[in-house]
Order: sequence, then structure tokens, then C-alpha cells
Amino acid sequence: MAKPIIRKWWGVLIQGIVLIVLSIYILNNPLNALKGISVWVGILIFITGMMGIISWFAVDRGGRKYTALLWSLLTIGFGIVMFLNLFTTTKIITILFGLWMLFLGLHFIEDGLVFKKHQPFRWITVIAGGMCILAALLLIFNIGTGIGVSLFIGVQILLAGIALVIFSFARKEAENKIGKVSY
Repeated sequence: MAKPIIRKWWGVLIQGIVLIVLSIYILNNPLNALKGISVWVGILIFITGMMGIISWFAVDRGGRKYTALLWSLLTIGFGIVMFLNLFTTTKIITILFGLWMLFLGLHFIEDGLVFKKHQPFRWITVIAGGMCILAALLLIFNIGTGIGVSLFIGVQILLAGIALVIFSFARKEAENKIGKVSY
């Protein structure tokens, strides 16, 4: 019989630690953090468009699709607009981050309930999931303004990091129990 596949517990632990460190930076520099994210997203989208154009020229003439060239040019334009209009970009990023937090909260609640028999502190993960969902709704529907949004994001990233650290130990415990079972 095959062993169940469980992602390594220490990978989840590292993710949690990285999120905690990121949250400390965001909480210390909320406005700069959101502006920095906006700039980087604009740059990444611009580079994606440039790579699309380079790829278009690298393909043989018979294999070139003009829709791919058009898409790459639009992507470059979108990257430039994002880079030049940081206010709009920060709003877009806030909404996308809110959607990410919504799914993260659902994931935490699900995992907290799945590991309820194996981890005595699973309720912390479920509570963190509920708080992530609340944060997501506030971000998506634009409740709050200015630096408060960045601080809110920092707190949510901190909670997500703590939940991932706790969840990693639950996975480690489950992995140890599975390892003791003979197949």
C-alpha cells in the first residue's frame, strides 16, 4: 500500500517564518511596503511583456502569431500604466491581496478542522482563518484607507505566518504518526 503524500512540514515552517519576517517589515514601513509592491508588480508585468516580444521574434516566421505580439504589447502598456499610476496599482493589489487572503483563510479553516484530532491547538489555525476571511472582505470592499490598509495587511501576514508555523508542527506530528504505521 502506498504512503499518503504529505508536503514536508519544514517547508510550511519556512513559509511561516518568511511571512512573519515580511510582516515585521510591513508594520515598520507600511506606506513604503505598499508602494514597493506596486512598483515591483508594474515592473514584473512590463518585463513579462518584453519577454513575450522577444519570444515572438525568436519564433520562425511561420510560427509567429500576431495575437501573441498584440498581447505582449498590451502587457507592456499595462506595466507602464501600473508603474506610472501607483495609486490605481495599489488599489488593484489591495483587491488581489484580499482575494488571496480569502482563499488563505478558507485553507486555514479547512486544515484546522482536518487536523483536529492531531493538534490540540488547531483552534488557533481556525481562528486565524476566520480573521483572514474578515481581513479579505475588508480589503476587497475597500473598507479602510491609506496606511491603515498596509498595517492591516501586515497584521494579516503576521497571523498567516503564525498559523503556518503552528500548522507545520501539526504536519510534523502527523508525519511522525504515519511513519510509525507499518504498511
